[in-house]
Amino acid sequence: MTYELVLISVVIGAGYWGVFFVRQRPHGTATFGIMQLAAAGMAALGLIGRKVDAAALGVFGAIGAGAGICLLVVGPVVRVLARRIVAAERVGLATRLLDLAELLAPGSGVAEEKALLHAMTEIREGRIEQTVDALTAAKQRAPAEARLAIDERIAMLYVTAYRWRDAIAHAEAHLFGAPPAQAGAGDGSLRGALGVAPPVWVEMLGAYGRSGDLDQAARMLARLEDVCAGRDDAALWIHRARLMFLALAGRIDAVRALVGRRRARHMSAAARTYWIAVAHDHRGDRALAAAAYQKARVRSRGRPRELIDLALARLAESAEPAEPRPAQLAAVTSEVIARVEAAPLPAPIRAPRSRGPRATWLVTAVLLAVSATTALAIGETSDNGVFIRAGALVRGMVDAGEWWRLVACVFVHVGIVHLVLNAIGLVILGRLAEDLFGGARMIAIFGVAGVSGALASYLASTAGISAGASGAVFGLLGAVFVEITWHRQRYRSAWRRGLWGGLAVVTVGQLGYGFLYPVIDQWAHGAGLVAGALVGIALSPNARWAAAGVYLARAIALLFGAFVLTAGVLVARTSLADSLTAGGTAAYQVDGFEITAPAHWTVSNHQLFQPDWVVMIKLVKLDGSTTLDATRQIRTAIDDTARPSEGEPGGLTLARESLVALPDGWQGAELEAAPEDAMGYHQRVRVIVSGRAFGDKLVVLTIRVPETVAAAAPELLARLIASIRQVPRGP
Repeated sequence: MTYELVLISVVIGAGYWGVFFVRQRPHGTATFGIMQLAAAGMAALGLIGRKVDAAALGVFGAIGAGAGICLLVVGPVVRVLARRIVAAERVGLATRLLDLAELLAPGSGVAEEKALLHAMTEIREGRIEQTVDALTAAKQRAPAEARLAIDERIAMLYVTAYRWRDAIAHAEAHLFGAPPAQAGAGDGSLRGALGVAPPVWVEMLGAYGRSGDLDQAARMLARLEDVCAGRDDAALWIHRARLMFLALAGRIDAVRALVGRRRARHMSAAARTYWIAVAHDHRGDRALAAAAYQKARVRSRGRPRELIDLALARLAESAEPAEPRPAQLAAVTSEVIARVEAAPLPAPIRAPRSRGPRATWLVTAVLLAVSATTALAIGETSDNGVFIRAGALVRGMVDAGEWWRLVACVFVHVGIVHLVLNAIGLVILGRLAEDLFGGARMIAIFGVAGVSGALASYLASTAGISAGASGAVFGLLGAVFVEITWHRQRYRSAWRRGLWGGLAVVTVGQLGYGFLYPVIDQWAHGAGLVAGALVGIALSPNARWAAAGVYLARAIALLFGAFVLTAGVLVARTSLADSLTAGGTAAYQVDGFEITAPAHWTVSNHQLFQPDWVVMIKLVKLDGSTTLDATRQIRTAIDDTARPSEGEPGGLTLARESLVALPDGWQGAELEAAPEDAMGYHQRVRVIVSGRAFGDKLVVLTIRVPETVAAAAPELLARLIASIRQVPRGP
């Protein structure tokens, strides 16, 4: 079943994206799309081969599955990993990963990423002439309003390459003399007041200071202070400009005040240490400067580390004086220093940082933790008895009052494959939903959809015992699908990337796959999808009622969390025996005999069984005139039970040790087997065959139960057997 799921996923995923890349050609070539279509075709042949039992087609299926996994999963994962490594300044490793990604998924845009990485490398190494020439040529063709932005970018390229004098020359030639209309004067913005963008102004201030023109840096800082006076949106630029200027002026105490942890939370520890080192350096404290540079170097990578290395090399070449000798400052510089040191410190900077998909990781962690705890404390979750004990949805037990299973079942999974598939779906769709809706809304959608799917399964499904977060994952899918459809104008980029079509294909494909296998609970999937779509509408951040939706989402998320915690406590406190006997007991009559068993059980055709077939009891009445005859017939019943027949698990053998102690007067044996279920897992089963003579009648009793249940509730099974008595005949 798992292999067929992989093949179907490749057919759906590679088929859709193959058509998309062939038609759209977003990277200028159809290669990637053609390869996807080929993988989808071979996977389809593999599926046909499994249905018609054609082994030759299985080879095509294996090739298609492998190619699809490389194209759809491995290649994109390697690309994402490469991007993260680029951010960590490990360019060499990132390049090798992109080479691998291009090999796995040619024509998917990896070549463009490699070219961009190469350009970034050139810039960081100071080789920017080619980029500057390209920007200069583009400037000649650009409209007047775009030329200033291009000149600003060129100046920043020089700054990034630590070519201070080139940056100054370009700025003086093209920026600081820009016409007012081009600079955006009069619009009330900082850019309009300064003539250039604030980041460019601040970095050019630093460039003047590093090149030795501290007086010009002082004039630029004074201008910035005047322009930013009384503006709440300028704290970041004031902070950085003061820090650079005061460090280059050697004002150590002032720099320490600016880089305090609470004052400069937007700065890394390495950056704070670096500017202290610069202040010591320009004050003449070479030993302290070298120590601070070394400390900052440990936490730095790439070009920043190279800049620190240059400073350390320069310090090593010059003789260290006996005492620090601060540089002589001009009057204009001293005046600006006195002004900014006397001014109040800028407001603490809290640069916005991405919180990341915390809600998604939290829910995924709970899912994994529940499965890990269950496996360590009880046993493998693929075992029926284990996942029943862990809180799976068992309808008869819910009928008996265990309502909490409607919540707990969302976090219980049948084996590792079920868990991995739902965890992957949760991570992918959860991140997307959290990006669109936010963390609280994402948890609210997950919770409502999960419980709705469980409730629908409880009320209508015939799939038997069920568990898993599939309904909740389908809810996230429905919410995302409705959101980007309802507010299409806000998500144009998602439509251009084919996201809408991808979600539609996944929805139809998953529901269609479920209809092929009755063991899959389609009621949970469908109800979760519908509930997620409805909750997504109610909690949409782009609806007119979005403000109220925030509070509603938080309330739902908190309520769901409370129910999850309560369900977890009840799962831990409730044993299998308690679950089976919940709701009290009742007396049942089977073929002239009475047996006391839990209420809500069912009698049919010489059988008494728990409504979900967790425990099945078959009672047969025979003639048994003597003890010897009874023993022989019981032995015959044991042999007949061990012999496989239609509808029986087969492979029954005598158990090495008995789990249930037979009551006095009863004799028999236990059999064990491990038949394979619809999902390919082997279920350990115990069959207790026993008998007892009641006068001239012999009762042969067969109890079929998961081995885990028999081991967890042997006293209950023994009481069931001991409760059997012959119903007195009427007068």
